[in-house]
Amino acid sequence: MKTTRRGENMEEISINIIEKLGQLPPAKPTSYIFKVHHELRAANKELYEPVLLSIGPYYHDKRKSQLQYMEQHKLRYLNDLLKRKEEQGFVTGFYQVRECLGVLEELEDEARGYYADPVALEKNVFLEMLLLDGCFIIELFRKATWKRERETDPLLKAGWVRLSLRRDLMLLENQIPFFVLERLHSMIGDLPGPLYLIRRALRYLPVYGYLRSDVGLLERKNAVQSINNLLSPKSTFGGRRLNREKLRDIKHILDLVRKFMLVEEILEMKAESVSHPQQGQSIKKYILDLVRKFRLVKEILEILQRQRASTESTSVRIKKYKYSATELRDLGVRFNGAKKSKFYDITFENGLLDIPLIQIDDATEGRFRNLIAYEEHCVGENKYVGDYMSFMDGLVNTPKDVELLRHYGIIESFMGDDEVIATMFNNMCKHRILSSSYYAQIVDKLTKHCSKKRHVWMAMLRRNHLSSPWAILSVLAALILLILTITQTVYTVLSFYNSN
Repeated sequence: MKTTRRGENMEEISINIIEKLGQLPPAKPTSYIFKVHHELRAANKELYEPVLLSIGPYYHDKRKSQLQYMEQHKLRYLNDLLKRKEEQGFVTGFYQVRECLGVLEELEDEARGYYADPVALEKNVFLEMLLLDGCFIIELFRKATWKRERETDPLLKAGWVRLSLRRDLMLLENQIPFFVLERLHSMIGDLPGPLYLIRRALRYLPVYGYLRSDVGLLERKNAVQSINNLLSPKSTFGGRRLNREKLRDIKHILDLVRKFMLVEEILEMKAESVSHPQQGQSIKKYILDLVRKFRLVKEILEILQRQRASTESTSVRIKKYKYSATELRDLGVRFNGAKKSKFYDITFENGLLDIPLIQIDDATEGRFRNLIAYEEHCVGENKYVGDYMSFMDGLVNTPKDVELLRHYGIIESFMGDDEVIATMFNNMCKHRILSSSYYAQIVDKLTKHCSKKRHVWMAMLRRNHLSSPWAILSVLAALILLILTITQTVYTVLSFYNSN
């Protein structure tokens, strides 16, 4: 009896397993929109959740409660867009909406595949969501580029609303596929074409908000001019060369922000062939062009060298850097805050650690946390943002480290005291998976530098005796006194021997 009962139980379990296997959905292709995994979220879950605007399916259930405020504005923006198209001679709003929904229906399966977690929304609800969210983003970008609209639209007039919208649009969990935006924009946008959409996104989003104000404005201007050059190529264009293929491969708005923050992600990664100056072209202009091309080649070689170095030594790659900023200073390392447009372009040569200045405000932590989460979930080898924050986390252990970095122009703070900033850096990369590092070669150089005693002695000399003009004068006076004493002693001895 026991044997028979056991056999029946095994048969029942086997049937249940086979039924579950039959219900198993097919494996998804690569996804690009994720729910942040619980370990990263545990550090500060509020930084991954929208406060005003729901985009995409993950927070769709809150559109009738906490995030209800924006739903009426989405309809208003859609109405503005449709009316403007009607006034331009297009078909009625009803036919425009029906046409857009027809196209979105064709894209439904691909759009659902972008989400790593299952989307439980029914077909009609999902398509309506894509239409409302996509048209809202398109119209928001358009209104933000027109001064008259910025000054009259309530969403753009209120400062807290404007900041909250920008914040929510850059959350990893609050995205729709960028190809959906592109298709809608091509159908009902006033300037059809994906490059126009990208250009307006750059003008609205705080892509360079972490840079010093003047550097950030210049960087955004250069990025927009680079887009303009793709739209209307000019032989005299001397700015950044963008890779058109990589711009076609934008996954969502957060991915767009990351690509433009990281110049390497969108540059045309090849040097242009050297040509002789054409007739009428000045020698000075020709030389400047050669210098620009040489610098581009140099940057590319440096990037390749760093990437190669990051895979050479496992011991260097996976260990956390052990010296804080104050300890490095005591070990003879000098600091400099560079005014570069690439925040991650850190170098260490001849005892000088050169780190670009970064502005820190209330939005910095949320922006970088979502970028790090995106890299952890999706991006392959080049996790520039996470590697940068891990490096800075290694430098910052206490408020004194923050004070030192502020003193050297590496950190510019617009938020609380140094302790708040230190806590931000220390928590930023909690539960981040450490693998290869973009800064492995720099860490190796710093470690070797700090292991040489002469650097420590020179640092102690500078800190204890050469730290101020008065200290230097005291040392010089002591040296002069020592020299005079030695001279007098030698003279006395020589006089004694001569007298004998």
